[in-house]
Amino acid sequence: MSFQTARALDQLTEDALEGAQPVGKLSQLSEQGRVVVTLFRGSDALRRSSDMGKIFEQMMMVFRRHGRRQLVSHGMSCDCLGADEAVLAQFVRLAARGKREDACLMAMLIVRADVAPLAVSLAEQLGLLIDATLRTDPRAMMGAETGKSAVH
Repeated sequence: MSFQTARALDQLTEDALEGAQPVGKLSQLSEQGRVVVTLFRGSDALRRSSDMGKIFEQMMMVFRRHGRRQLVSHGMSCDCLGADEAVLAQFVRLAARGKREDACLMAMLIVRADVAPLAVSLAEQLGLLIDATLRTDPRAMMGAETGKSAVH
């Protein structure tokens, strides 16, 4: 497994390691979920000056500033799905499907309760934009798999 964090794997806290625990395979996610995880893992191809990248960065800024702990991702080419990645994909899916109450409950596990509605709004925008892009121009997502390489 390869993890992308600001610190080396041996310097991660026990909480951060829990967020990196594999809970499935990336290939088991929906297309939308794979795009969310790919954005989270740092895909420059998807983030580059796109509306999707901007909304994602705003959402992640909320998580960084108000999060209960640092979220952890696996490496770009890893097929493992980490716990934090799975939660993030499910959070965006619920918000985009109009399940705001469920998404807000999930957000409160990640961030302070007073900023959870903001995170839900950003996740809703992100999920709807991903869905629209996948419907209208699925080739726009072709760069999603390129980016940083990982050992695992």
